[in-house]
Amino acid sequence: MDTLHVSETIAATMSMRYNYASIVISDRTGETPALNGKNTYQDHRRARRRVLRFLAGGALGGALPLSLGAADRQAAPGTLDYCTTPARFDQPLRLPGREGLQGILRMNADAIALDAVTRSSVPGLALTARVAGREYIDPTLIANRGDVLRIRLRNTLSEPTVIHWHGLTVDTANDGNGDTLIGADGAFDYGFTVRNRAGLYWYHPHPHGATAAQVYRGMFGLLFVEDEEELALRRALEIVPGENELPLVLHDRRSGVPDRYAPSESDLMHGWYGDESLVNFTARPYLDVDAKRYRFRVLNASNARIYRIGVRDERGGAQPFTLIGTDGGLLEAPRTVTEIFVAPAERVDILVDFSGIAVGGFALLESRAFDPMHTEMPAAAGAAKPSTQEHGRADTQQHVHSDGQQHLHSDTHEHVHSEHVHGARGDPSAPPVSASDGAAHAVLQFNVRRRGLAQPPLPSRLSQPIPVADATGDERPLRLGFAKGRWRINDRVYDMNATPIVVAKNAVETWLIRNYHASMPHAMHLHGFQFRVLERETSPDQLGPLVVDARGRVATDLGWKDTVLVWPGESIRLRIDFRHPFAGDQIYLIHCHNLEHEDGGMMLRVKVG
Repeated sequence: MDTLHVSETIAATMSMRYNYASIVISDRTGETPALNGKNTYQDHRRARRRVLRFLAGGALGGALPLSLGAADRQAAPGTLDYCTTPARFDQPLRLPGREGLQGILRMNADAIALDAVTRSSVPGLALTARVAGREYIDPTLIANRGDVLRIRLRNTLSEPTVIHWHGLTVDTANDGNGDTLIGADGAFDYGFTVRNRAGLYWYHPHPHGATAAQVYRGMFGLLFVEDEEELALRRALEIVPGENELPLVLHDRRSGVPDRYAPSESDLMHGWYGDESLVNFTARPYLDVDAKRYRFRVLNASNARIYRIGVRDERGGAQPFTLIGTDGGLLEAPRTVTEIFVAPAERVDILVDFSGIAVGGFALLESRAFDPMHTEMPAAAGAAKPSTQEHGRADTQQHVHSDGQQHLHSDTHEHVHSEHVHGARGDPSAPPVSASDGAAHAVLQFNVRRRGLAQPPLPSRLSQPIPVADATGDERPLRLGFAKGRWRINDRVYDMNATPIVVAKNAVETWLIRNYHASMPHAMHLHGFQFRVLERETSPDQLGPLVVDARGRVATDLGWKDTVLVWPGESIRLRIDFRHPFAGDQIYLIHCHNLEHEDGGMMLRVKVG
C-alpha cells in the first residue's frame, strides 16, 4: 500500500507555533548533525578550558562524570591534562528540524502512515514517515486540542508491536494497551480526537514482553498538544518554539553496544540502566544559548533511570529554575525550585534563566546524587530469580493482529547475561556499579554566547484552575511489592484475561498506592486518564527539602499527571475522574513504567464502565 500523505502546514507561518527550521540540527541518517551556533575555534578552546577547570576543581561537589560509569575510572582532581583531555561536551545538541530524526510534523485532517522499521544506525528501531517528499524518523507530532488524528501504523519488524499514546484520553481501541498486537507485515488504523489540554505527551511501543527492548532501541516520539492557554503563555513570555523553547528527551544507553538490549536477571529485577547519558539521542551534548530565559520541555524516556534534575553555573552554584508544567500541562501558577525528581515517562515543563551568566560563561544541567533506595534485596535474596522463560510474557497468550507472530522474544531483546560489572561483593543480583541509579552525572552544557534582551515578567497565573472532583466511593488500595520472583500490584501480575480493577460508570475514585519498605521506587502510570496527587505520607528523608505543602507533596505533584513516582515505604493518594465520553466498557492499564518491571508483569487491567 502506498504511503499516505499529509498536507504539511509549515510552523513558520504561525509565529507562536513550532518553528525549528531556523536552527535545524537534524538529518535523515542519524549521523552527527552540524553545530547549533556560530562558534569559532577560539570560542571552543576557551569554553573547553573553563569546563575542564570547573570539573577538575570539583565545582559540582566532586566532578560530575558525563559517562555514568566514569566515576570508577576518572582521574583525580588536579591530575587532568588540559592539553590532551577532550572537552566533556563536544557534540551539539540535536534539535528537531523540518525532517529527519525527531523532525517536526504538524498534524491536520489528513492521514499519515508511521512505519515501524529496523535501521542500520542509531536508533536501531524507529517509527518513520514520508510526507510531502520528506522523511521523518520518530517524528515530533504537533496537534491542536480538538484535532482528529488518523494514523496508520505499519509493522515491518520481524516481531509484533503496537503504539500507545501516552497521556492521551482515548478509547480502548486506540489506546494501544497491548491486548491486540500488530504482527509482522500487519497494519492498524488509529483514529481519535485529541481531548487533552496543551502539554507534552509521547507515543511508544506497548507489546507486553517487548516494550523495554523496542523503547530502548529508539522507537518513540514526542506529541505536543496546543490550545489557547498555551499560545497565550507564549505571547506573554515572548517564547518562540525552536528558538527559546526546546524539547529535551533524557535517556541512557550502554555505550559499548548501544543498540543491543540483552538484559541479565539482575536487569530484569532492577531495571536496565545505561552507562552513558543522552539528550535527544546526543551523547556529550552542548547547547549555545543567549543570556535570557529558555523554556525546556523535558521527557524522561529512560527504561528505568530516575533523574534528580538541577542546574549549576560555572562557579558551582545551584541555580534556581521555574517549574511551569507537568505531564498533563501547565500548572495554575509557577513554582521556583532548585531540583526535581523526574521518573521514567514523567514530563516537566521548566524555565531556566541564563541572564545572570556572563557571555562566554556556561551552566550545566545535571542529575544530582540521590539514594536510589533499592531496598528490595533483603526480600528478594531468598526468592527465585525472575525466569528468562517467564519474564516478558502474559499469563495467557496474547492475540496477534494481521497474522503476526505469537511470541515476543527475538534477537532484538535476547535474555542473556550482560557484560557489565556487578556489585563489589560479587552479588549477581546487585545493580551494576557501572550503571547504577542515583549516581551524579552531567547531562547537558549550556554555553552563553550572546547578551539577551529585556524579558517580560513571569505571569502569576499560568492557566485556569481545573477543579478536582469529589470522590464518589470508597478509597481503593494498591500495594506494590516483590514476591515469587516477580514485581506485583496487589500480589497479582498481568493477565490479559482478567480485570482485577473494575471502576463503575461515571465514578471519581481515590486510590491509595502503598509501596512496601522492602522494595524500590516505582513510576506508576495510568492509561487513559490524568489524575491529581492529593498527598504523600511516610516519604523518604531525601524528599523532605522538596516538600511544598502540609500534605507532603513536592512541586511536580501540583499539576495534572499520568505517572507518579512512589518510593519504598511511601504512600500516595490520587484522585482520578473516570468519567469519559466513550460508548461501553473501556479497558485500560495501571503499571510501573520501569519497563523491565512492566514487561515482567507489574501491570493490571482496569475496566471502566
